[in-house]
Amino acid sequence: TFSDGPHLIIAGAGTGKTTVITERIKYLILEKNILPSEILALTFTDKAAAEMEERVDVTMPYGYTQMWISTFHAFCDRILRNDAHAIGLDPSYKLISESESVLLLQKNIFNLELKNFRPLGNPTKFLDALLTHFSRLKDEDISPKEYLHWVKNQKSDKDGLEMYLELANSYKKYEELKVKESVMDFSDLISNTLLLFRQRKNILKKYQNQFKFILVDEFQDTNYAQNELAITLSGDD
Repeated sequence: TFSDGPHLIIAGAGTGKTTVITERIKYLILEKNILPSEILALTFTDKAAAEMEERVDVTMPYGYTQMWISTFHAFCDRILRNDAHAIGLDPSYKLISESESVLLLQKNIFNLELKNFRPLGNPTKFLDALLTHFSRLKDEDISPKEYLHWVKNQKSDKDGLEMYLELANSYKKYEELKVKESVMDFSDLISNTLLLFRQRKNILKKYQNQFKFILVDEFQDTNYAQNELAITLSGDD
């Protein structure tokens, strides 16, 4: 029933944290007259989202629909399908898997300007590692422009600086490639939604006005970008 500002519940596994969220949704709708569409509940797995949706459905009277209960990625996918065009991205993009990302890099390996990370004997050797690196940068909310700026301000030795520059430039090329091909990977869903909200304040305001309450299950599992998304949506940034 807490209603004043942010609130964090810390409790062990199996003690009922998810039950608290489902009961809170019920309380907000039935006791506080909050519309179901004004509540956003975020989880980390499709299984958890489906379980929460089922629990809410069981505990609520008939006739309540338009619930926003989903994973972070599914939520961002829904936003981008509606509004990605506002930042020059194709809202009909294809969501690609990790293996498809590797294939995309393989297909365009000579456009990535790789040297140290494209050995002659095995040019695809580091592609998996590069994708992991790019994904981690996205999770930490670091854009290609910010990464390049960081590299240029390092006092590394010549060889170290050259490798970081290669990573930064290939990161930039990979991002440009995905825009050109109208594809996104899973980390793009979060980062592009953040980009949308930061560049188009009117769209951010629309969703801030819509969601009166934002509930996050397993909040300790959020990475930096997901945390920034929750903070931005709540209007506390």
